Amino acid sequence: MMPASQIRIFAVLGAVALAAWATASAQTPAPPAPPAAPAVKNLVGNGGFETAFKRPNLWDGVDSGGYLSGERGALSVLTTSGAIADSAMPLSVSLADMSNDGLLDIVTMDVLGYLRIFFNKGTPQEPKFETGDLADIFLSRIPPNDPVMEATNREDLRRGPRLNATTMFKTGKRDLIIGNYVGEVLALPNSGSVQVPAFRQPQDVGRIAIPTSKDPKRKWGNLFAPATWDWNADGREDLLLGEGSYSANNIHLLLNSGGGITPKFEEEKRHILAFGDGLEQISPAVVDYNGDGKPDILMTERSGKIAVYLNKGEPWRGDGPPPEVPFSSFLNSKGGTALSFGGISTVAAGDLTGDGLFDLVVGRSNGRIAFVKNSGTKTEPKWEAPVDLKGTPGTPDMNIPSGWEVDYGLERGNFLAYVTVVKDTEDPKLAPAEGKACVKVAYAPSHNTVMAAPTWYPPALGNFKPADLKPNTGLGSAPARFFKFSQSGRARLVPGQSYTLSMKVRGRISDGLFGVNYSGSKKIEGRTERGDRGAVTQKGGGEAREDIDEVVPFSAGPAWTEIKKDFRVAFKSPDLKDLKDAQAQIAIIFQVPQGGELYIDDVKLIQKQ
Repeated sequence: MMPASQIRIFAVLGAVALAAWATASAQTPAPPAPPAAPAVKNLVGNGGFETAFKRPNLWDGVDSGGYLSGERGALSVLTTSGAIADSAMPLSVSLADMSNDGLLDIVTMDVLGYLRIFFNKGTPQEPKFETGDLADIFLSRIPPNDPVMEATNREDLRRGPRLNATTMFKTGKRDLIIGNYVGEVLALPNSGSVQVPAFRQPQDVGRIAIPTSKDPKRKWGNLFAPATWDWNADGREDLLLGEGSYSANNIHLLLNSGGGITPKFEEEKRHILAFGDGLEQISPAVVDYNGDGKPDILMTERSGKIAVYLNKGEPWRGDGPPPEVPFSSFLNSKGGTALSFGGISTVAAGDLTGDGLFDLVVGRSNGRIAFVKNSGTKTEPKWEAPVDLKGTPGTPDMNIPSGWEVDYGLERGNFLAYVTVVKDTEDPKLAPAEGKACVKVAYAPSHNTVMAAPTWYPPALGNFKPADLKPNTGLGSAPARFFKFSQSGRARLVPGQSYTLSMKVRGRISDGLFGVNYSGSKKIEGRTERGDRGAVTQKGGGEAREDIDEVVPFSAGPAWTEIKKDFRVAFKSPDLKDLKDAQAQIAIIFQVPQGGELYIDDVKLIQKQ
């Protein structure tokens, strides 16, 4: 048996050894941790739709500030510098009792061609306008076989309309006569009743054009602005046309030689009634300005002023050119300052305050409607400061996702289309697939109070087929109900690498297409060959280019569903084998049927590791 003293010695030696081992272990560095995987970069900007910017919803005719308004836009016209450039076009306005209630309503058409009627809900002494009733027409779209398109290959030539609510057609109702950018005059009958107007889309817009020259294909002016008045007192309303052509602008009088509801205008009976004398982009309104019983002319022009042309009442039997109506002055406010509306405008006159004096409404190039009260007398009008008219906001503004190009059919007649970023704090049932927001596509409710809500949507043009759509193609010929979200110029793809494109959707749509287009190009140097007697021949050269589409059809249901596409970037052309990168465009295209909607979230384009 080991003595106790030895046991104590071994215990001490064991403790010392253990302490030495522990010290050595503490001084030995631990093996390095494996490197963290690099963060996966999403090549789609704002793919979760967490950021957005405000865009007014104008389907109800009221903008973000609560002002009566229409869409804004520009068209190419001759500017004061002599160059042809885009200029903001005004909202076109006309005053008429469209519902037969004894109150003047405001009829408008914006630059894109949307017709709204602001029905007066006030009293004869105090007008009140809430929202605009949206009509079921869209005359601006030009099909490929239309003579206008065949002659010009431009889709915007029926934009910039100017309208006038007229009794020219003797239907007992207020019909519309419309001029446009290309130099057409269109007759649009009121197919409703005296109390409830309605305007129907013609199958062929060209068929409602009223000829104003012997050869209807020959246009003698553009940006026509019509007004109607029986100028020669023969019981038939004649046509006054202001115009915005690339030369001298005047007010033309076209005498009506037709009968009943069918007006007829002969080229030989077209005369200059009032000379613009340097004024351009002019629109007329007829009114007895100074109370002498004779029709005078108010004329808006490019700079935003309103000119007065006073009728001298010179004798005229109605044959030959009419006596000229000369320029008198520009309208001034009571303080002596010239009234000006900051750009090309339109004007209409009528008694909106029940005092027996005509007031003015002015369609402005910012899309709003100004009211100018007449506080003078019948023989000497005086003008208060203009006030932009306010209404009752209906549908909230849209929140358009930042970094995305969004085509929701506004220029194709997609009535009430609505795109907005929705947050979970606004809709507790939203449950976004990622983050706290997603984008919602649907149709806003109609705020029409008199007219029926739009039900007609422009169909496809030409030989459009949904299967032919690609990520980098536009929707110009698509039906109105198609939408497109796209993002280009941000993602650069590496040839030879593989990627995953994905998104999450829920809702109800048709003809869904999700994909990416990538392209590469390279300038190819030619080679020089020398022949006999020093002859030099250049062969080859040019540019090698490829566009490649990687797409996947998709649909949506009531629950979030992931749509995914895996692909590898590769070019077939040997000339493009050494490209460092390829520019990509991501696109989401779909059609929303009546009652449908779509939520989109978590759009990603990620390079595989």
